Amino acid sequence: MPETGFTYLPVSRVQFSDESLGWREAVRLAGQPLVDEGLVTPSYVEAAIAIAEEKGPFYDLGKGIAMPHARPEAGASAIGLSVLRCRQPVNLLDRDDHPIDIFIMLAATDSSTHLEMLQRLAVVLIDDEKVDRLKSATAPEDVVAVFSEIQ
Repeated sequence: MPETGFTYLPVSRVQFSDESLGWREAVRLAGQPLVDEGLVTPSYVEAAIAIAEEKGPFYDLGKGIAMPHARPEAGASAIGLSVLRCRQPVNLLDRDDHPIDIFIMLAATDSSTHLEMLQRLAVVLIDDEKVDRLKSATAPEDVVAVFSEIQ
């Protein structure tokens, strides 16, 4: 982990979608920047979909935020995040009780890094003001600015 700030979400990994997406399509789109940069393999993204199909909507964190991820051995080779902001909510697992408008794809190389990333992200996700800023973001820089406040 870096000594200061939070460097795992560059502007290049933040996307916005105005389209009506299926949940699998949204997870794939959210993970594509990590695939493009070689942080994860396409099989990692597919594993994140399969885990939800098997275990249910466990990565729905509430407040319209989901954090799809898989085990490191599914294809994560580096630590990183990507964010997809959907302007039309996506029903996770096609369930109306799990509308998601922010997908945060997490890539971690081991369990301890995974837990540390989750703890650091919780600083943003439990803060309603920060969540409101994420949801009202209109540019990738707005999203990165919220996450850059993590120490």
